[in-house]
Amino acid sequence: MKSILRTLALATLAATASLSLTLHAQTSLIHAQVTVPFSFDYGTTHFGQGTYIIAMIGDNTLLLRNRASTQSGMAVIQTSFDPTPAKKGVVTFRKYGDRYFLEEVSIAGSETHVSVYQPKAERQAVRELASRGEEGTQVALALLPERILGN
Repeated sequence: MKSILRTLALATLAATASLSLTLHAQTSLIHAQVTVPFSFDYGTTHFGQGTYIIAMIGDNTLLLRNRASTQSGMAVIQTSFDPTPAKKGVVTFRKYGDRYFLEEVSIAGSETHVSVYQPKAERQAVRELASRGEEGTQVALALLPERILGN
């Protein structure tokens, strides 16, 4: 049953990923950019360092696209609303050993806060560190000003 649900979820994400970026921008609640100086994992995709566009699609999907290549990925997210808008736009990663995983996105002035569901690879990294008595750390990167996006 789990494999059928996983296959259905992946097929849905693949179909959504095939939509044009223009459509994504029109339906985005969040549309931002960040320069990431390290490789990281996001959903089931491994990304190299670079500058990425982040766009929220609907209520539960986040698109991440490398500005310099065609590399992109999507992940199921959980949104929450804070009555006090974020003062700074940040993307938070969780670091386990030498691996980084996308964790959260907060946009300056927005009441929307986005958390990425923890992928299987990250859960495994957590277990490995816990077995050694270690914990992950957080790394926060500032979002670039929206005017750089060219939209």
